[in-house]
Parts: sequence; structure tokens; C-alpha cells
Amino acid sequence: KLAGVFMKRLQVTLLVFWIGCFFSTNFARSADVTLDISYYYYEEPNFMDDTSNPVLYSAGSRKWDVSDDPDDAWQFLYTTEVTRGWVNYSGSGTLDKDYYKFRGETYAGYQLDNFTPIIGLGYRWLYDDSGGETSSTGALGYDRQSQYLYIPVGGIFKIDQDIKIKSQFNYLIAGRQTSYLSDIAGFSDVENDQSYGWGVDFTIDYKFSGATSLYSFYRHWDIDKSDTANGTFAGALVFEAFEPANTTTEAGIGI
Repeated sequence: KLAGVFMKRLQVTLLVFWIGCFFSTNFARSADVTLDISYYYYEEPNFMDDTSNPVLYSAGSRKWDVSDDPDDAWQFLYTTEVTRGWVNYSGSGTLDKDYYKFRGETYAGYQLDNFTPIIGLGYRWLYDDSGGETSSTGALGYDRQSQYLYIPVGGIFKIDQDIKIKSQFNYLIAGRQTSYLSDIAGFSDVENDQSYGWGVDFTIDYKFSGATSLYSFYRHWDIDKSDTANGTFAGALVFEAFEPANTTTEAGIGI
């Protein structure tokens, strides 16, 4: 069991380290480098909620500026971001825990004067590092991994040389929640698939100098109840588990 816990922690550490190395070698070639802080709130109504403590911290790169060449109407754009922070859990007691998140989106866009409609593919990964922790009421924590694959559809509207607005609707293609219940002695891990859900993403960007912009954003996810999967306890007792319907809200500012 200890070896399994160590390997999971090692995998998370290596993933975050690899993403960091990728950014460090590619920032110089990126259109923009982004740094932001955000409020985060995740809720499973009548079950539990997670709230950022006090904020989450993100670094990333993005290419949202479209070419001014009228012969280059088709655009390839992208967003990448890694996030680290701490959250307060409230449900079966209270608990402070670590959060890791990655978000990557690529878009195809077609420039129409000051408006560029976009459609693409997105991936969102989140890791809740609660394994080995105990809540205020004695409940045992376990690690959780969340993965979304989705289609972003929206547009980038350039109001003038200094202000642009990006908005998109995210259609969930597939989601998977992995609950590492083996962090609690006797239980097996459980995987639940999520088939229905949607999200929105809205950003306002203001350029106040030739190379620097401030931006604010709001993001929201609404995911339906997952399918039901079987797990085991002590290798014999079979139980059923599902992920409740849930919502996620993020709001922040960046540079």
C-alpha cells in the first residue's frame, strides 16, 4: 500500500515537473506568458464542497492574437495553463488539502474583421491530493483525479487595439473521475465515467502597454451525475459508487 501511494505521488510530481519544463523551454516562443490568481469553488450539493484557501496560482502560455494579414484568415490558437493551490474541504468534517490542475485548449479560428469565431478541443486535468489525511471528524481522505475532454466553441472579439473579449461554451465529450479509495485500507479504487455536462469561459483582456495586459476571467462547469461503478472492500464485499452532479466556479485576475 505504501508503495502504491508513493507511486501515485511520484506520478503527480513528475507530471507537474514535465509541464513546468515544457513551459520553461517554450515561453520564449509563445505569443503570451500568463500569470494569475483565482477563487475556486467546487460543490456536490448535499454532499461536500471545496473552496480555495485563499486562492489558486496559475502560470501558462497562450496565443489569442490573430494575424492582421487579410490573406491569412485561418488561425491556429491555443491556451495552456498549470495551477497549484490549497483548498478547504467541507463535508464529512473539514480538511485542508493540495490541488493541482492542468488545462490545455487548441482552436481553429477564422478572422472576420474584428471577430474571430473559434472551435477546438480541450483537456482539463485535476488532482485532489487528500490521501493519508484525516478530517476534523475522523473521516479518512483519499486522492481523486478528474479528467474532462471537451469541445470549446466561441469567439474572440477585438473591440479596439487595447481591449479584446474571448468567450466560449464548452461541450463535454467525456469525463472520468478516479477515486483512489485504496488510500483507505481494504478498499479498491473506483473509476466513474461522466457523459453529460457543459461549461462557459469568459475573459476580458486590457493591454495597458506595448507588451503587457491585464485580464479577468470567469469559468463555470456543470456536470451531471456519473455512471455507477463497482468497488470492493477486503477483496470480497462489493459496493456501488458514483460521482454526484457537481458544479465548479472559478474567477480571477491575471497579467
